[in-house]
Amino acid sequence: MLYNIVLFIHILGAVVMFVAVGFTLLAMISMLYSTKTEGLRNWAALAVKLDGLLPFSVILILVPGLYLVFTSWGWGNSWVDISLAMLLFMTFMGPIINLRRLKSVLNGAIAETELVPSAGLLEKVRDRTLWNSVLIMTMLTISILFLMTVKLTMSGSIITVVIAIILGLFAANILISRATKTFSSTNSKTTSMK
Repeated sequence: MLYNIVLFIHILGAVVMFVAVGFTLLAMISMLYSTKTEGLRNWAALAVKLDGLLPFSVILILVPGLYLVFTSWGWGNSWVDISLAMLLFMTFMGPIINLRRLKSVLNGAIAETELVPSAGLLEKVRDRTLWNSVLIMTMLTISILFLMTVKLTMSGSIITVVIAIILGLFAANILISRATKTFSSTNSKTTSMK
């Protein structure tokens, strides 16, 4: 009975983390495509708030997860070790890389006086380090859920992590490139109409 309750809390934590990372990504994509400063400001504020859910979800995953490791799963399972290592890595990655940069975008959007975001603000929004980090974290979250479900061996777990990182970097590059092209074509149309 206790095992089932702890497992439920562990799974709930994983779902909260997945939802928080997913909605943060959605807010950031909306921020990336915002053509008005006010919209960018609103999406940045939401992304900052949502990114703050990550520590809460980590507690919901980590505490029951450690209980399950000590009472039933054991440390000898590669998928357990690698999933916990990725979770700890993401716990530090979020506040150090993402939250700091998202707050910088939000502060820049609050300080912005023009209706259309300035080039400096757009540069902060398109920060490649931020996008690489967020998309790698998104893919790592998916890979943790995958490893918890499939329970792979060491080699399979490592391959899963490597694929997640590569997909995160690839997706970040695509998103930034498309948004830059879209914003450039929108600005050139607006300029030609004047």
